[in-house]
Amino acid sequence: MNYKKRFLSYLLPQKRNIFFIAISVLIFSIGQLSQPLFVGYALDAALNDDSKLFYIFVFVSLGLSILAAISDYIFEYVVGIMTQKMILSMRNDVYQKLSRISIDSIFKSSQGNIVQLEIGDVENIANGLFSVFKSLMEGLLAILITILMMFVTNWILALGVIILSPLSILVSRFVAKFSHEHFQKQAKLQASLNGISLEGINNSDLLQSFNYQDDSLRQYDCQNEILRKEGKVALFSASWVNPSTRLVNNTIYVIIGISGIIMIGLTPVYPILSMTIGRLSSFLSYTNSYTKPFNEISGVVSEYEAAVFAFKRIDDFLNQQEDIDEGNMDIDDIKEIQFKDMYFSYEKDQKLIENFNRTIHKGESVAIVGPTGAGKSTLINVLMRFYDPVKGAILYNGIKGTEISKSALRKNFGMVLQETWIFSATIMENVRYAKPDASDEEVIQACKKAHADTFISTLPRGYDTLVSAKEGLSEGERQMLTIARVMLLEPDIVILDEATSNVDTRSEKLITDAFDNMMKDRTSIVIAHRLSTIQRADLIIVLKDGHIIETGNHETLMNQKGFYYSMYSSQFN
Repeated sequence: MNYKKRFLSYLLPQKRNIFFIAISVLIFSIGQLSQPLFVGYALDAALNDDSKLFYIFVFVSLGLSILAAISDYIFEYVVGIMTQKMILSMRNDVYQKLSRISIDSIFKSSQGNIVQLEIGDVENIANGLFSVFKSLMEGLLAILITILMMFVTNWILALGVIILSPLSILVSRFVAKFSHEHFQKQAKLQASLNGISLEGINNSDLLQSFNYQDDSLRQYDCQNEILRKEGKVALFSASWVNPSTRLVNNTIYVIIGISGIIMIGLTPVYPILSMTIGRLSSFLSYTNSYTKPFNEISGVVSEYEAAVFAFKRIDDFLNQQEDIDEGNMDIDDIKEIQFKDMYFSYEKDQKLIENFNRTIHKGESVAIVGPTGAGKSTLINVLMRFYDPVKGAILYNGIKGTEISKSALRKNFGMVLQETWIFSATIMENVRYAKPDASDEEVIQACKKAHADTFISTLPRGYDTLVSAKEGLSEGERQMLTIARVMLLEPDIVILDEATSNVDTRSEKLITDAFDNMMKDRTSIVIAHRLSTIQRADLIIVLKDGHIIETGNHETLMNQKGFYYSMYSSQFN
């Protein structure tokens, strides 16, 4: 979708607010811009000793001032409401898009860039929207009404102002074009800086443990200095718009003022010029009023440029291709998984899994082993349809994986990985994440199976204790909660990646026993690092350099004396 059309999609639902904004700004402009006319009439009345007309025009001017102030308040209030509603929709769209694009797209995007989209870019748009709405709507209407008032006051001088005013527009456009490029660079550098900051916050313990604080600070300072320099150039170039347009407008003001004074002197000789002191005073006020909107509009160029570029970034993100899911079938109780002539690779020129054929039956235990970086997680990614096979297929109960909806397929899986998934919530809410409709008693029983209940009962608020990914619990305790989630879900297929790597030996034995009990008549897939834990596996898949090089059970692979044999032997010698 074109970014202009997308912007209209956010703007058009605000028709009611736009109506109130239009009415209030119309009343404000009429009230504000009628004052110079009546003040000029009052001045001429005073010069002609007509006190009655003088007081009438003064009170009319005061009334218009009050009316304009009230209308301006309503205008700004409604603009603020409308802006925040549009920003709310944008934030929601960005966050929802995150859940719809492919895992691969998320992995290829830096966290800093995504944070910049959700926070920095949206705030830039909010600031730009408010400034531009206020300056643009008030300014355009003010220009139209001012032109009308100038013609009412003196049509000759009005023509002179209109002929000279394009100079101001040409100057502002020239300067704005120069600053646009620098605002683009500034936004990209801001996203990069956010990434560095986010990494430092998420890994603060590692930074300190490796005494890397000074190096991290130098990296941040270096990027921050580059951003400062680019930001300085961007703001400096944008700041030239306002002074340059003011210079042009002030020059126009002087020319018109001198012309009006000459016309007053020539009025007795040439009645067609028809100029009085009061009317000249009114006209000069309108000259100021006429140029003021140009100054205000040029003054928000920096906010406008930042907002436009930020919205283009959001539009580009929202235009990304969403995760394709052509499957529409449901599936429960997976009894068989068949890899049929399956090929997979992340990149076309990088071959990984080739012509893989194997059937996994319900209740079987499958282990995936190999050196670090061998591609053990790749099989899991393909199995759960984070990626689809390049050729061949994976069949679930004889049905092609691509014919099953991803959500229907994934509900049959439960994963416990080395990396713990803890959210900023209570322990009860964290465990219930796997099964939102689970009762408190079901959650407690799952925690008991995972042997997490022991440490939870020692916490001051028990299951109502607030925890997060970095606070409140040790790494081992967080992992016990992720294990409790799977215990609560009791899925058909359990995926374990060294699920007990961060718990003590006694807890590991208890949790392993609990897993053994839970996985009876269930399929389990274990990514193994300690080969001693998989000797009883029904099938062991050995990977090296992303390729499957051996398959079989422990005894068969040991007898082959191949790569698995050398790996197993090296762990005990």
